[in-house]
Amino acid sequence: MNKSRAILLLITLTVLGAAMLTACRSAHTTSAILYIEQEQYQKAIEVIDEGLNFNPDDPEGYYYQGEAHSRMAQEAIDDNDYLEAKRHFEAAYDKYTTAREMDPENWSEQVAEALEINFINTKREATRNWQERNWEEAEGFFRLQYAALPDSLSPIKQIASMKIQRAELADGEDDAEAAREFRTEALELLDQVLADNPEAYRLRADKAYVLTQLDRTAQAQRIYDDLLADHGDDPTLLLDVVGLYSKQERYEEAGDLFMKVAGIYLNDDDPTNDAQLKGLYSEAGFNYQMAENYEQAIASYGLANELDIQDENIMLQRIQLNLQYGQKLAIEAAEVMEEDPERAAELDAESKKYLQQAVDVGNALVDIAPTNADGYYFLAQAQAAMGDLTASEENMKTYNELTGTP
Repeated sequence: MNKSRAILLLITLTVLGAAMLTACRSAHTTSAILYIEQEQYQKAIEVIDEGLNFNPDDPEGYYYQGEAHSRMAQEAIDDNDYLEAKRHFEAAYDKYTTAREMDPENWSEQVAEALEINFINTKREATRNWQERNWEEAEGFFRLQYAALPDSLSPIKQIASMKIQRAELADGEDDAEAAREFRTEALELLDQVLADNPEAYRLRADKAYVLTQLDRTAQAQRIYDDLLADHGDDPTLLLDVVGLYSKQERYEEAGDLFMKVAGIYLNDDDPTNDAQLKGLYSEAGFNYQMAENYEQAIASYGLANELDIQDENIMLQRIQLNLQYGQKLAIEAAEVMEEDPERAAELDAESKKYLQQAVDVGNALVDIAPTNADGYYFLAQAQAAMGDLTASEENMKTYNELTGTP
């Protein structure tokens, strides 16, 4: 017998014993309790059925039928017969709630405890299997958990979350068909829960996230717009919206959201969030770069580099961005030279500023990483753009030596 349920049975018998004896417990129920203790659960159900033929308004009889079905559900689980377990959990729920409805004053507490035991036992197994990535077993136990207590929709939510996780893993394996199937299943489960909780914030956010991944961006946008109106400072929501903006190629707005989240983390009281700042600044820089907003991209990557002055990849990004923007400004300066010499001079000064920044970052990179061939290559390009051909040739020579290029 399940240990938790055995304890509950003992408590129930102790607490209710005197009262029930005074009330002349039926011989059928007394026999059923003995059968349960002897693990003869079907006999317990049958003998109570006989008693209910004489006294159909016996909440105690229904309660112990619930106990018998609960134990039969556990036996079915032990035999790996999950359909049978589901049937018994559903029957147990029906019997328990019938007892409670007949006499809520005396049976509500005992019924709540019995239902919670079934709920917790199945949840424990579901969670363990999920952690071990035994997907089918985990889903089976979550569905048993729902059968044990259909008043709670949390098992359905958990299955949806698991489907989302499996979709992301399928993405990593380039299995687009499987990813779409998992997301479609997750969406159906979320809609099931939302039917009873239409205003549930996190569920709506999850639905919008899944819709985004399914390329149903117009529907996702409507949900996100509503959520942002009331939860615009929730970092989790903002990072979800970034996914939508990326799908829609709204890179500038995506960069703004990354910076907003970074600002929230920078000013909150949770020091663990500080570890995410470098990544947020880098993501912002990438999105600004995609939007061709070079100034913001350069500034964002600069903030990321301040948090880790030896990150070679970020430094390479900074060199390339400064170089690209400096060259872009130089071209613009040449194009307006005849029509607007004053504007051309301003653009030329800006160009030199960014090209010099490329050189400065390049020198810093090769100082800390003297074997980083790309560092020498982009440093040489920046020096050439600045007109320092001697230094450029020397660094290109080092690049060739490191890469074995003739």
